[in-house]
Amino acid sequence: MQMLRTVSIISVLCTVPIWLFAVPQLVFAGVVEVGGGVEIMVVFPTLLGIPTSFAGAVAGAVCIVQRRLRGWAMILMGVGQLTTIALATAIIVWALAFASTGWELIVLPSALMLGQAIVAVGLIRLLLVQYRSSSDEYSTED
Repeated sequence: MQMLRTVSIISVLCTVPIWLFAVPQLVFAGVVEVGGGVEIMVVFPTLLGIPTSFAGAVAGAVCIVQRRLRGWAMILMGVGQLTTIALATAIIVWALAFASTGWELIVLPSALMLGQAIVAVGLIRLLLVQYRSSSDEYSTED
């Protein structure tokens, strides 16, 4: 469970620059322009986030099969990592197996964005539960 938590933090941190690059452009212009900063904001985090998410998917799958995930937060993190890898695999198969040009790989960061949104919800929930339990611990010591 500790590995899933650690890997989830890293993969969500890799996804944040992608969200910061793509979402404002989609909201204001309706299209994401491939221009300055795309390498640092999208390509590098994707190359780091997908393998990290794969490690999280393995850890999450093992924890789900062994029924070691307790609470909705950990389950969301495991499911989010599995979703990320499933979407990335579907995009890669679509780009390589069918008569395509390879430009389909441009949507690979979207797999990270969608799957890691689920992981982020799980992480936020986990942090809230830990914060509440620590604040209850301090209030009972008075």
